[in-house]
Amino acid sequence: MNSATPRVLFFHGLESGVNGKKSRYLAEQFPNSFTPNLKPYYALPCSLWKAIVAIHRFKPNVIVGSSFGGFIAMFLLQTRVWKGDTILLAPATGLLFKKRLWLPADDRNNIVIVAGANDTTVPLDGLSKLQNLSLNNVQFLIVEDDHQLNTSMIEQNQLKDLINANYQSSITNNTINNYFDCTRLWLRCLLSLIVSFIREPLTLYRTTKRLREMYKPD
Repeated sequence: MNSATPRVLFFHGLESGVNGKKSRYLAEQFPNSFTPNLKPYYALPCSLWKAIVAIHRFKPNVIVGSSFGGFIAMFLLQTRVWKGDTILLAPATGLLFKKRLWLPADDRNNIVIVAGANDTTVPLDGLSKLQNLSLNNVQFLIVEDDHQLNTSMIEQNQLKDLINANYQSSITNNTINNYFDCTRLWLRCLLSLIVSFIREPLTLYRTTKRLREMYKPD
């Protein structure tokens, strides 16, 4: 465990936000934490832009992504926008693109997936498939909890322990030096989205429609 306090960037879920339980918890446990407003998620390119700019401006040591925010974090890992320590809390794998169930190779074992045994939103078998299709840098943790993971991660304080245990203070993760880099990486993400859309147009259409129906402005 490191004595220094990590800078924690949190990507919230679909039904949460900057004032959600996990965001408030992280602010209490880690003074150097920040939660950008990534809504509306149905405008996925805008959410990705906000996430990339947040990495540039906040310069985190660790990214925590919950549910749909976990998908955002996973997408940034896949496109190599982010290469650092990452904790994915019940990430919405396969929600947009079923063929994106993979995580990049790394020898630091610096990605943690947390799955709820009683999660009916993101079933355990889907997350197990993600782990099996990824390489050895992925740690997989199953907890007795539902999709929100509030009991295990917040009430039992496991999220704080996970962050401290996986935080590597000597590693420099941020390679986004200016807004030109932000734009370049965002365009890379858009290209990847276009490729995925071509491969799975119906999956994206149905999910985007569902997100628009579910989204309610704060």
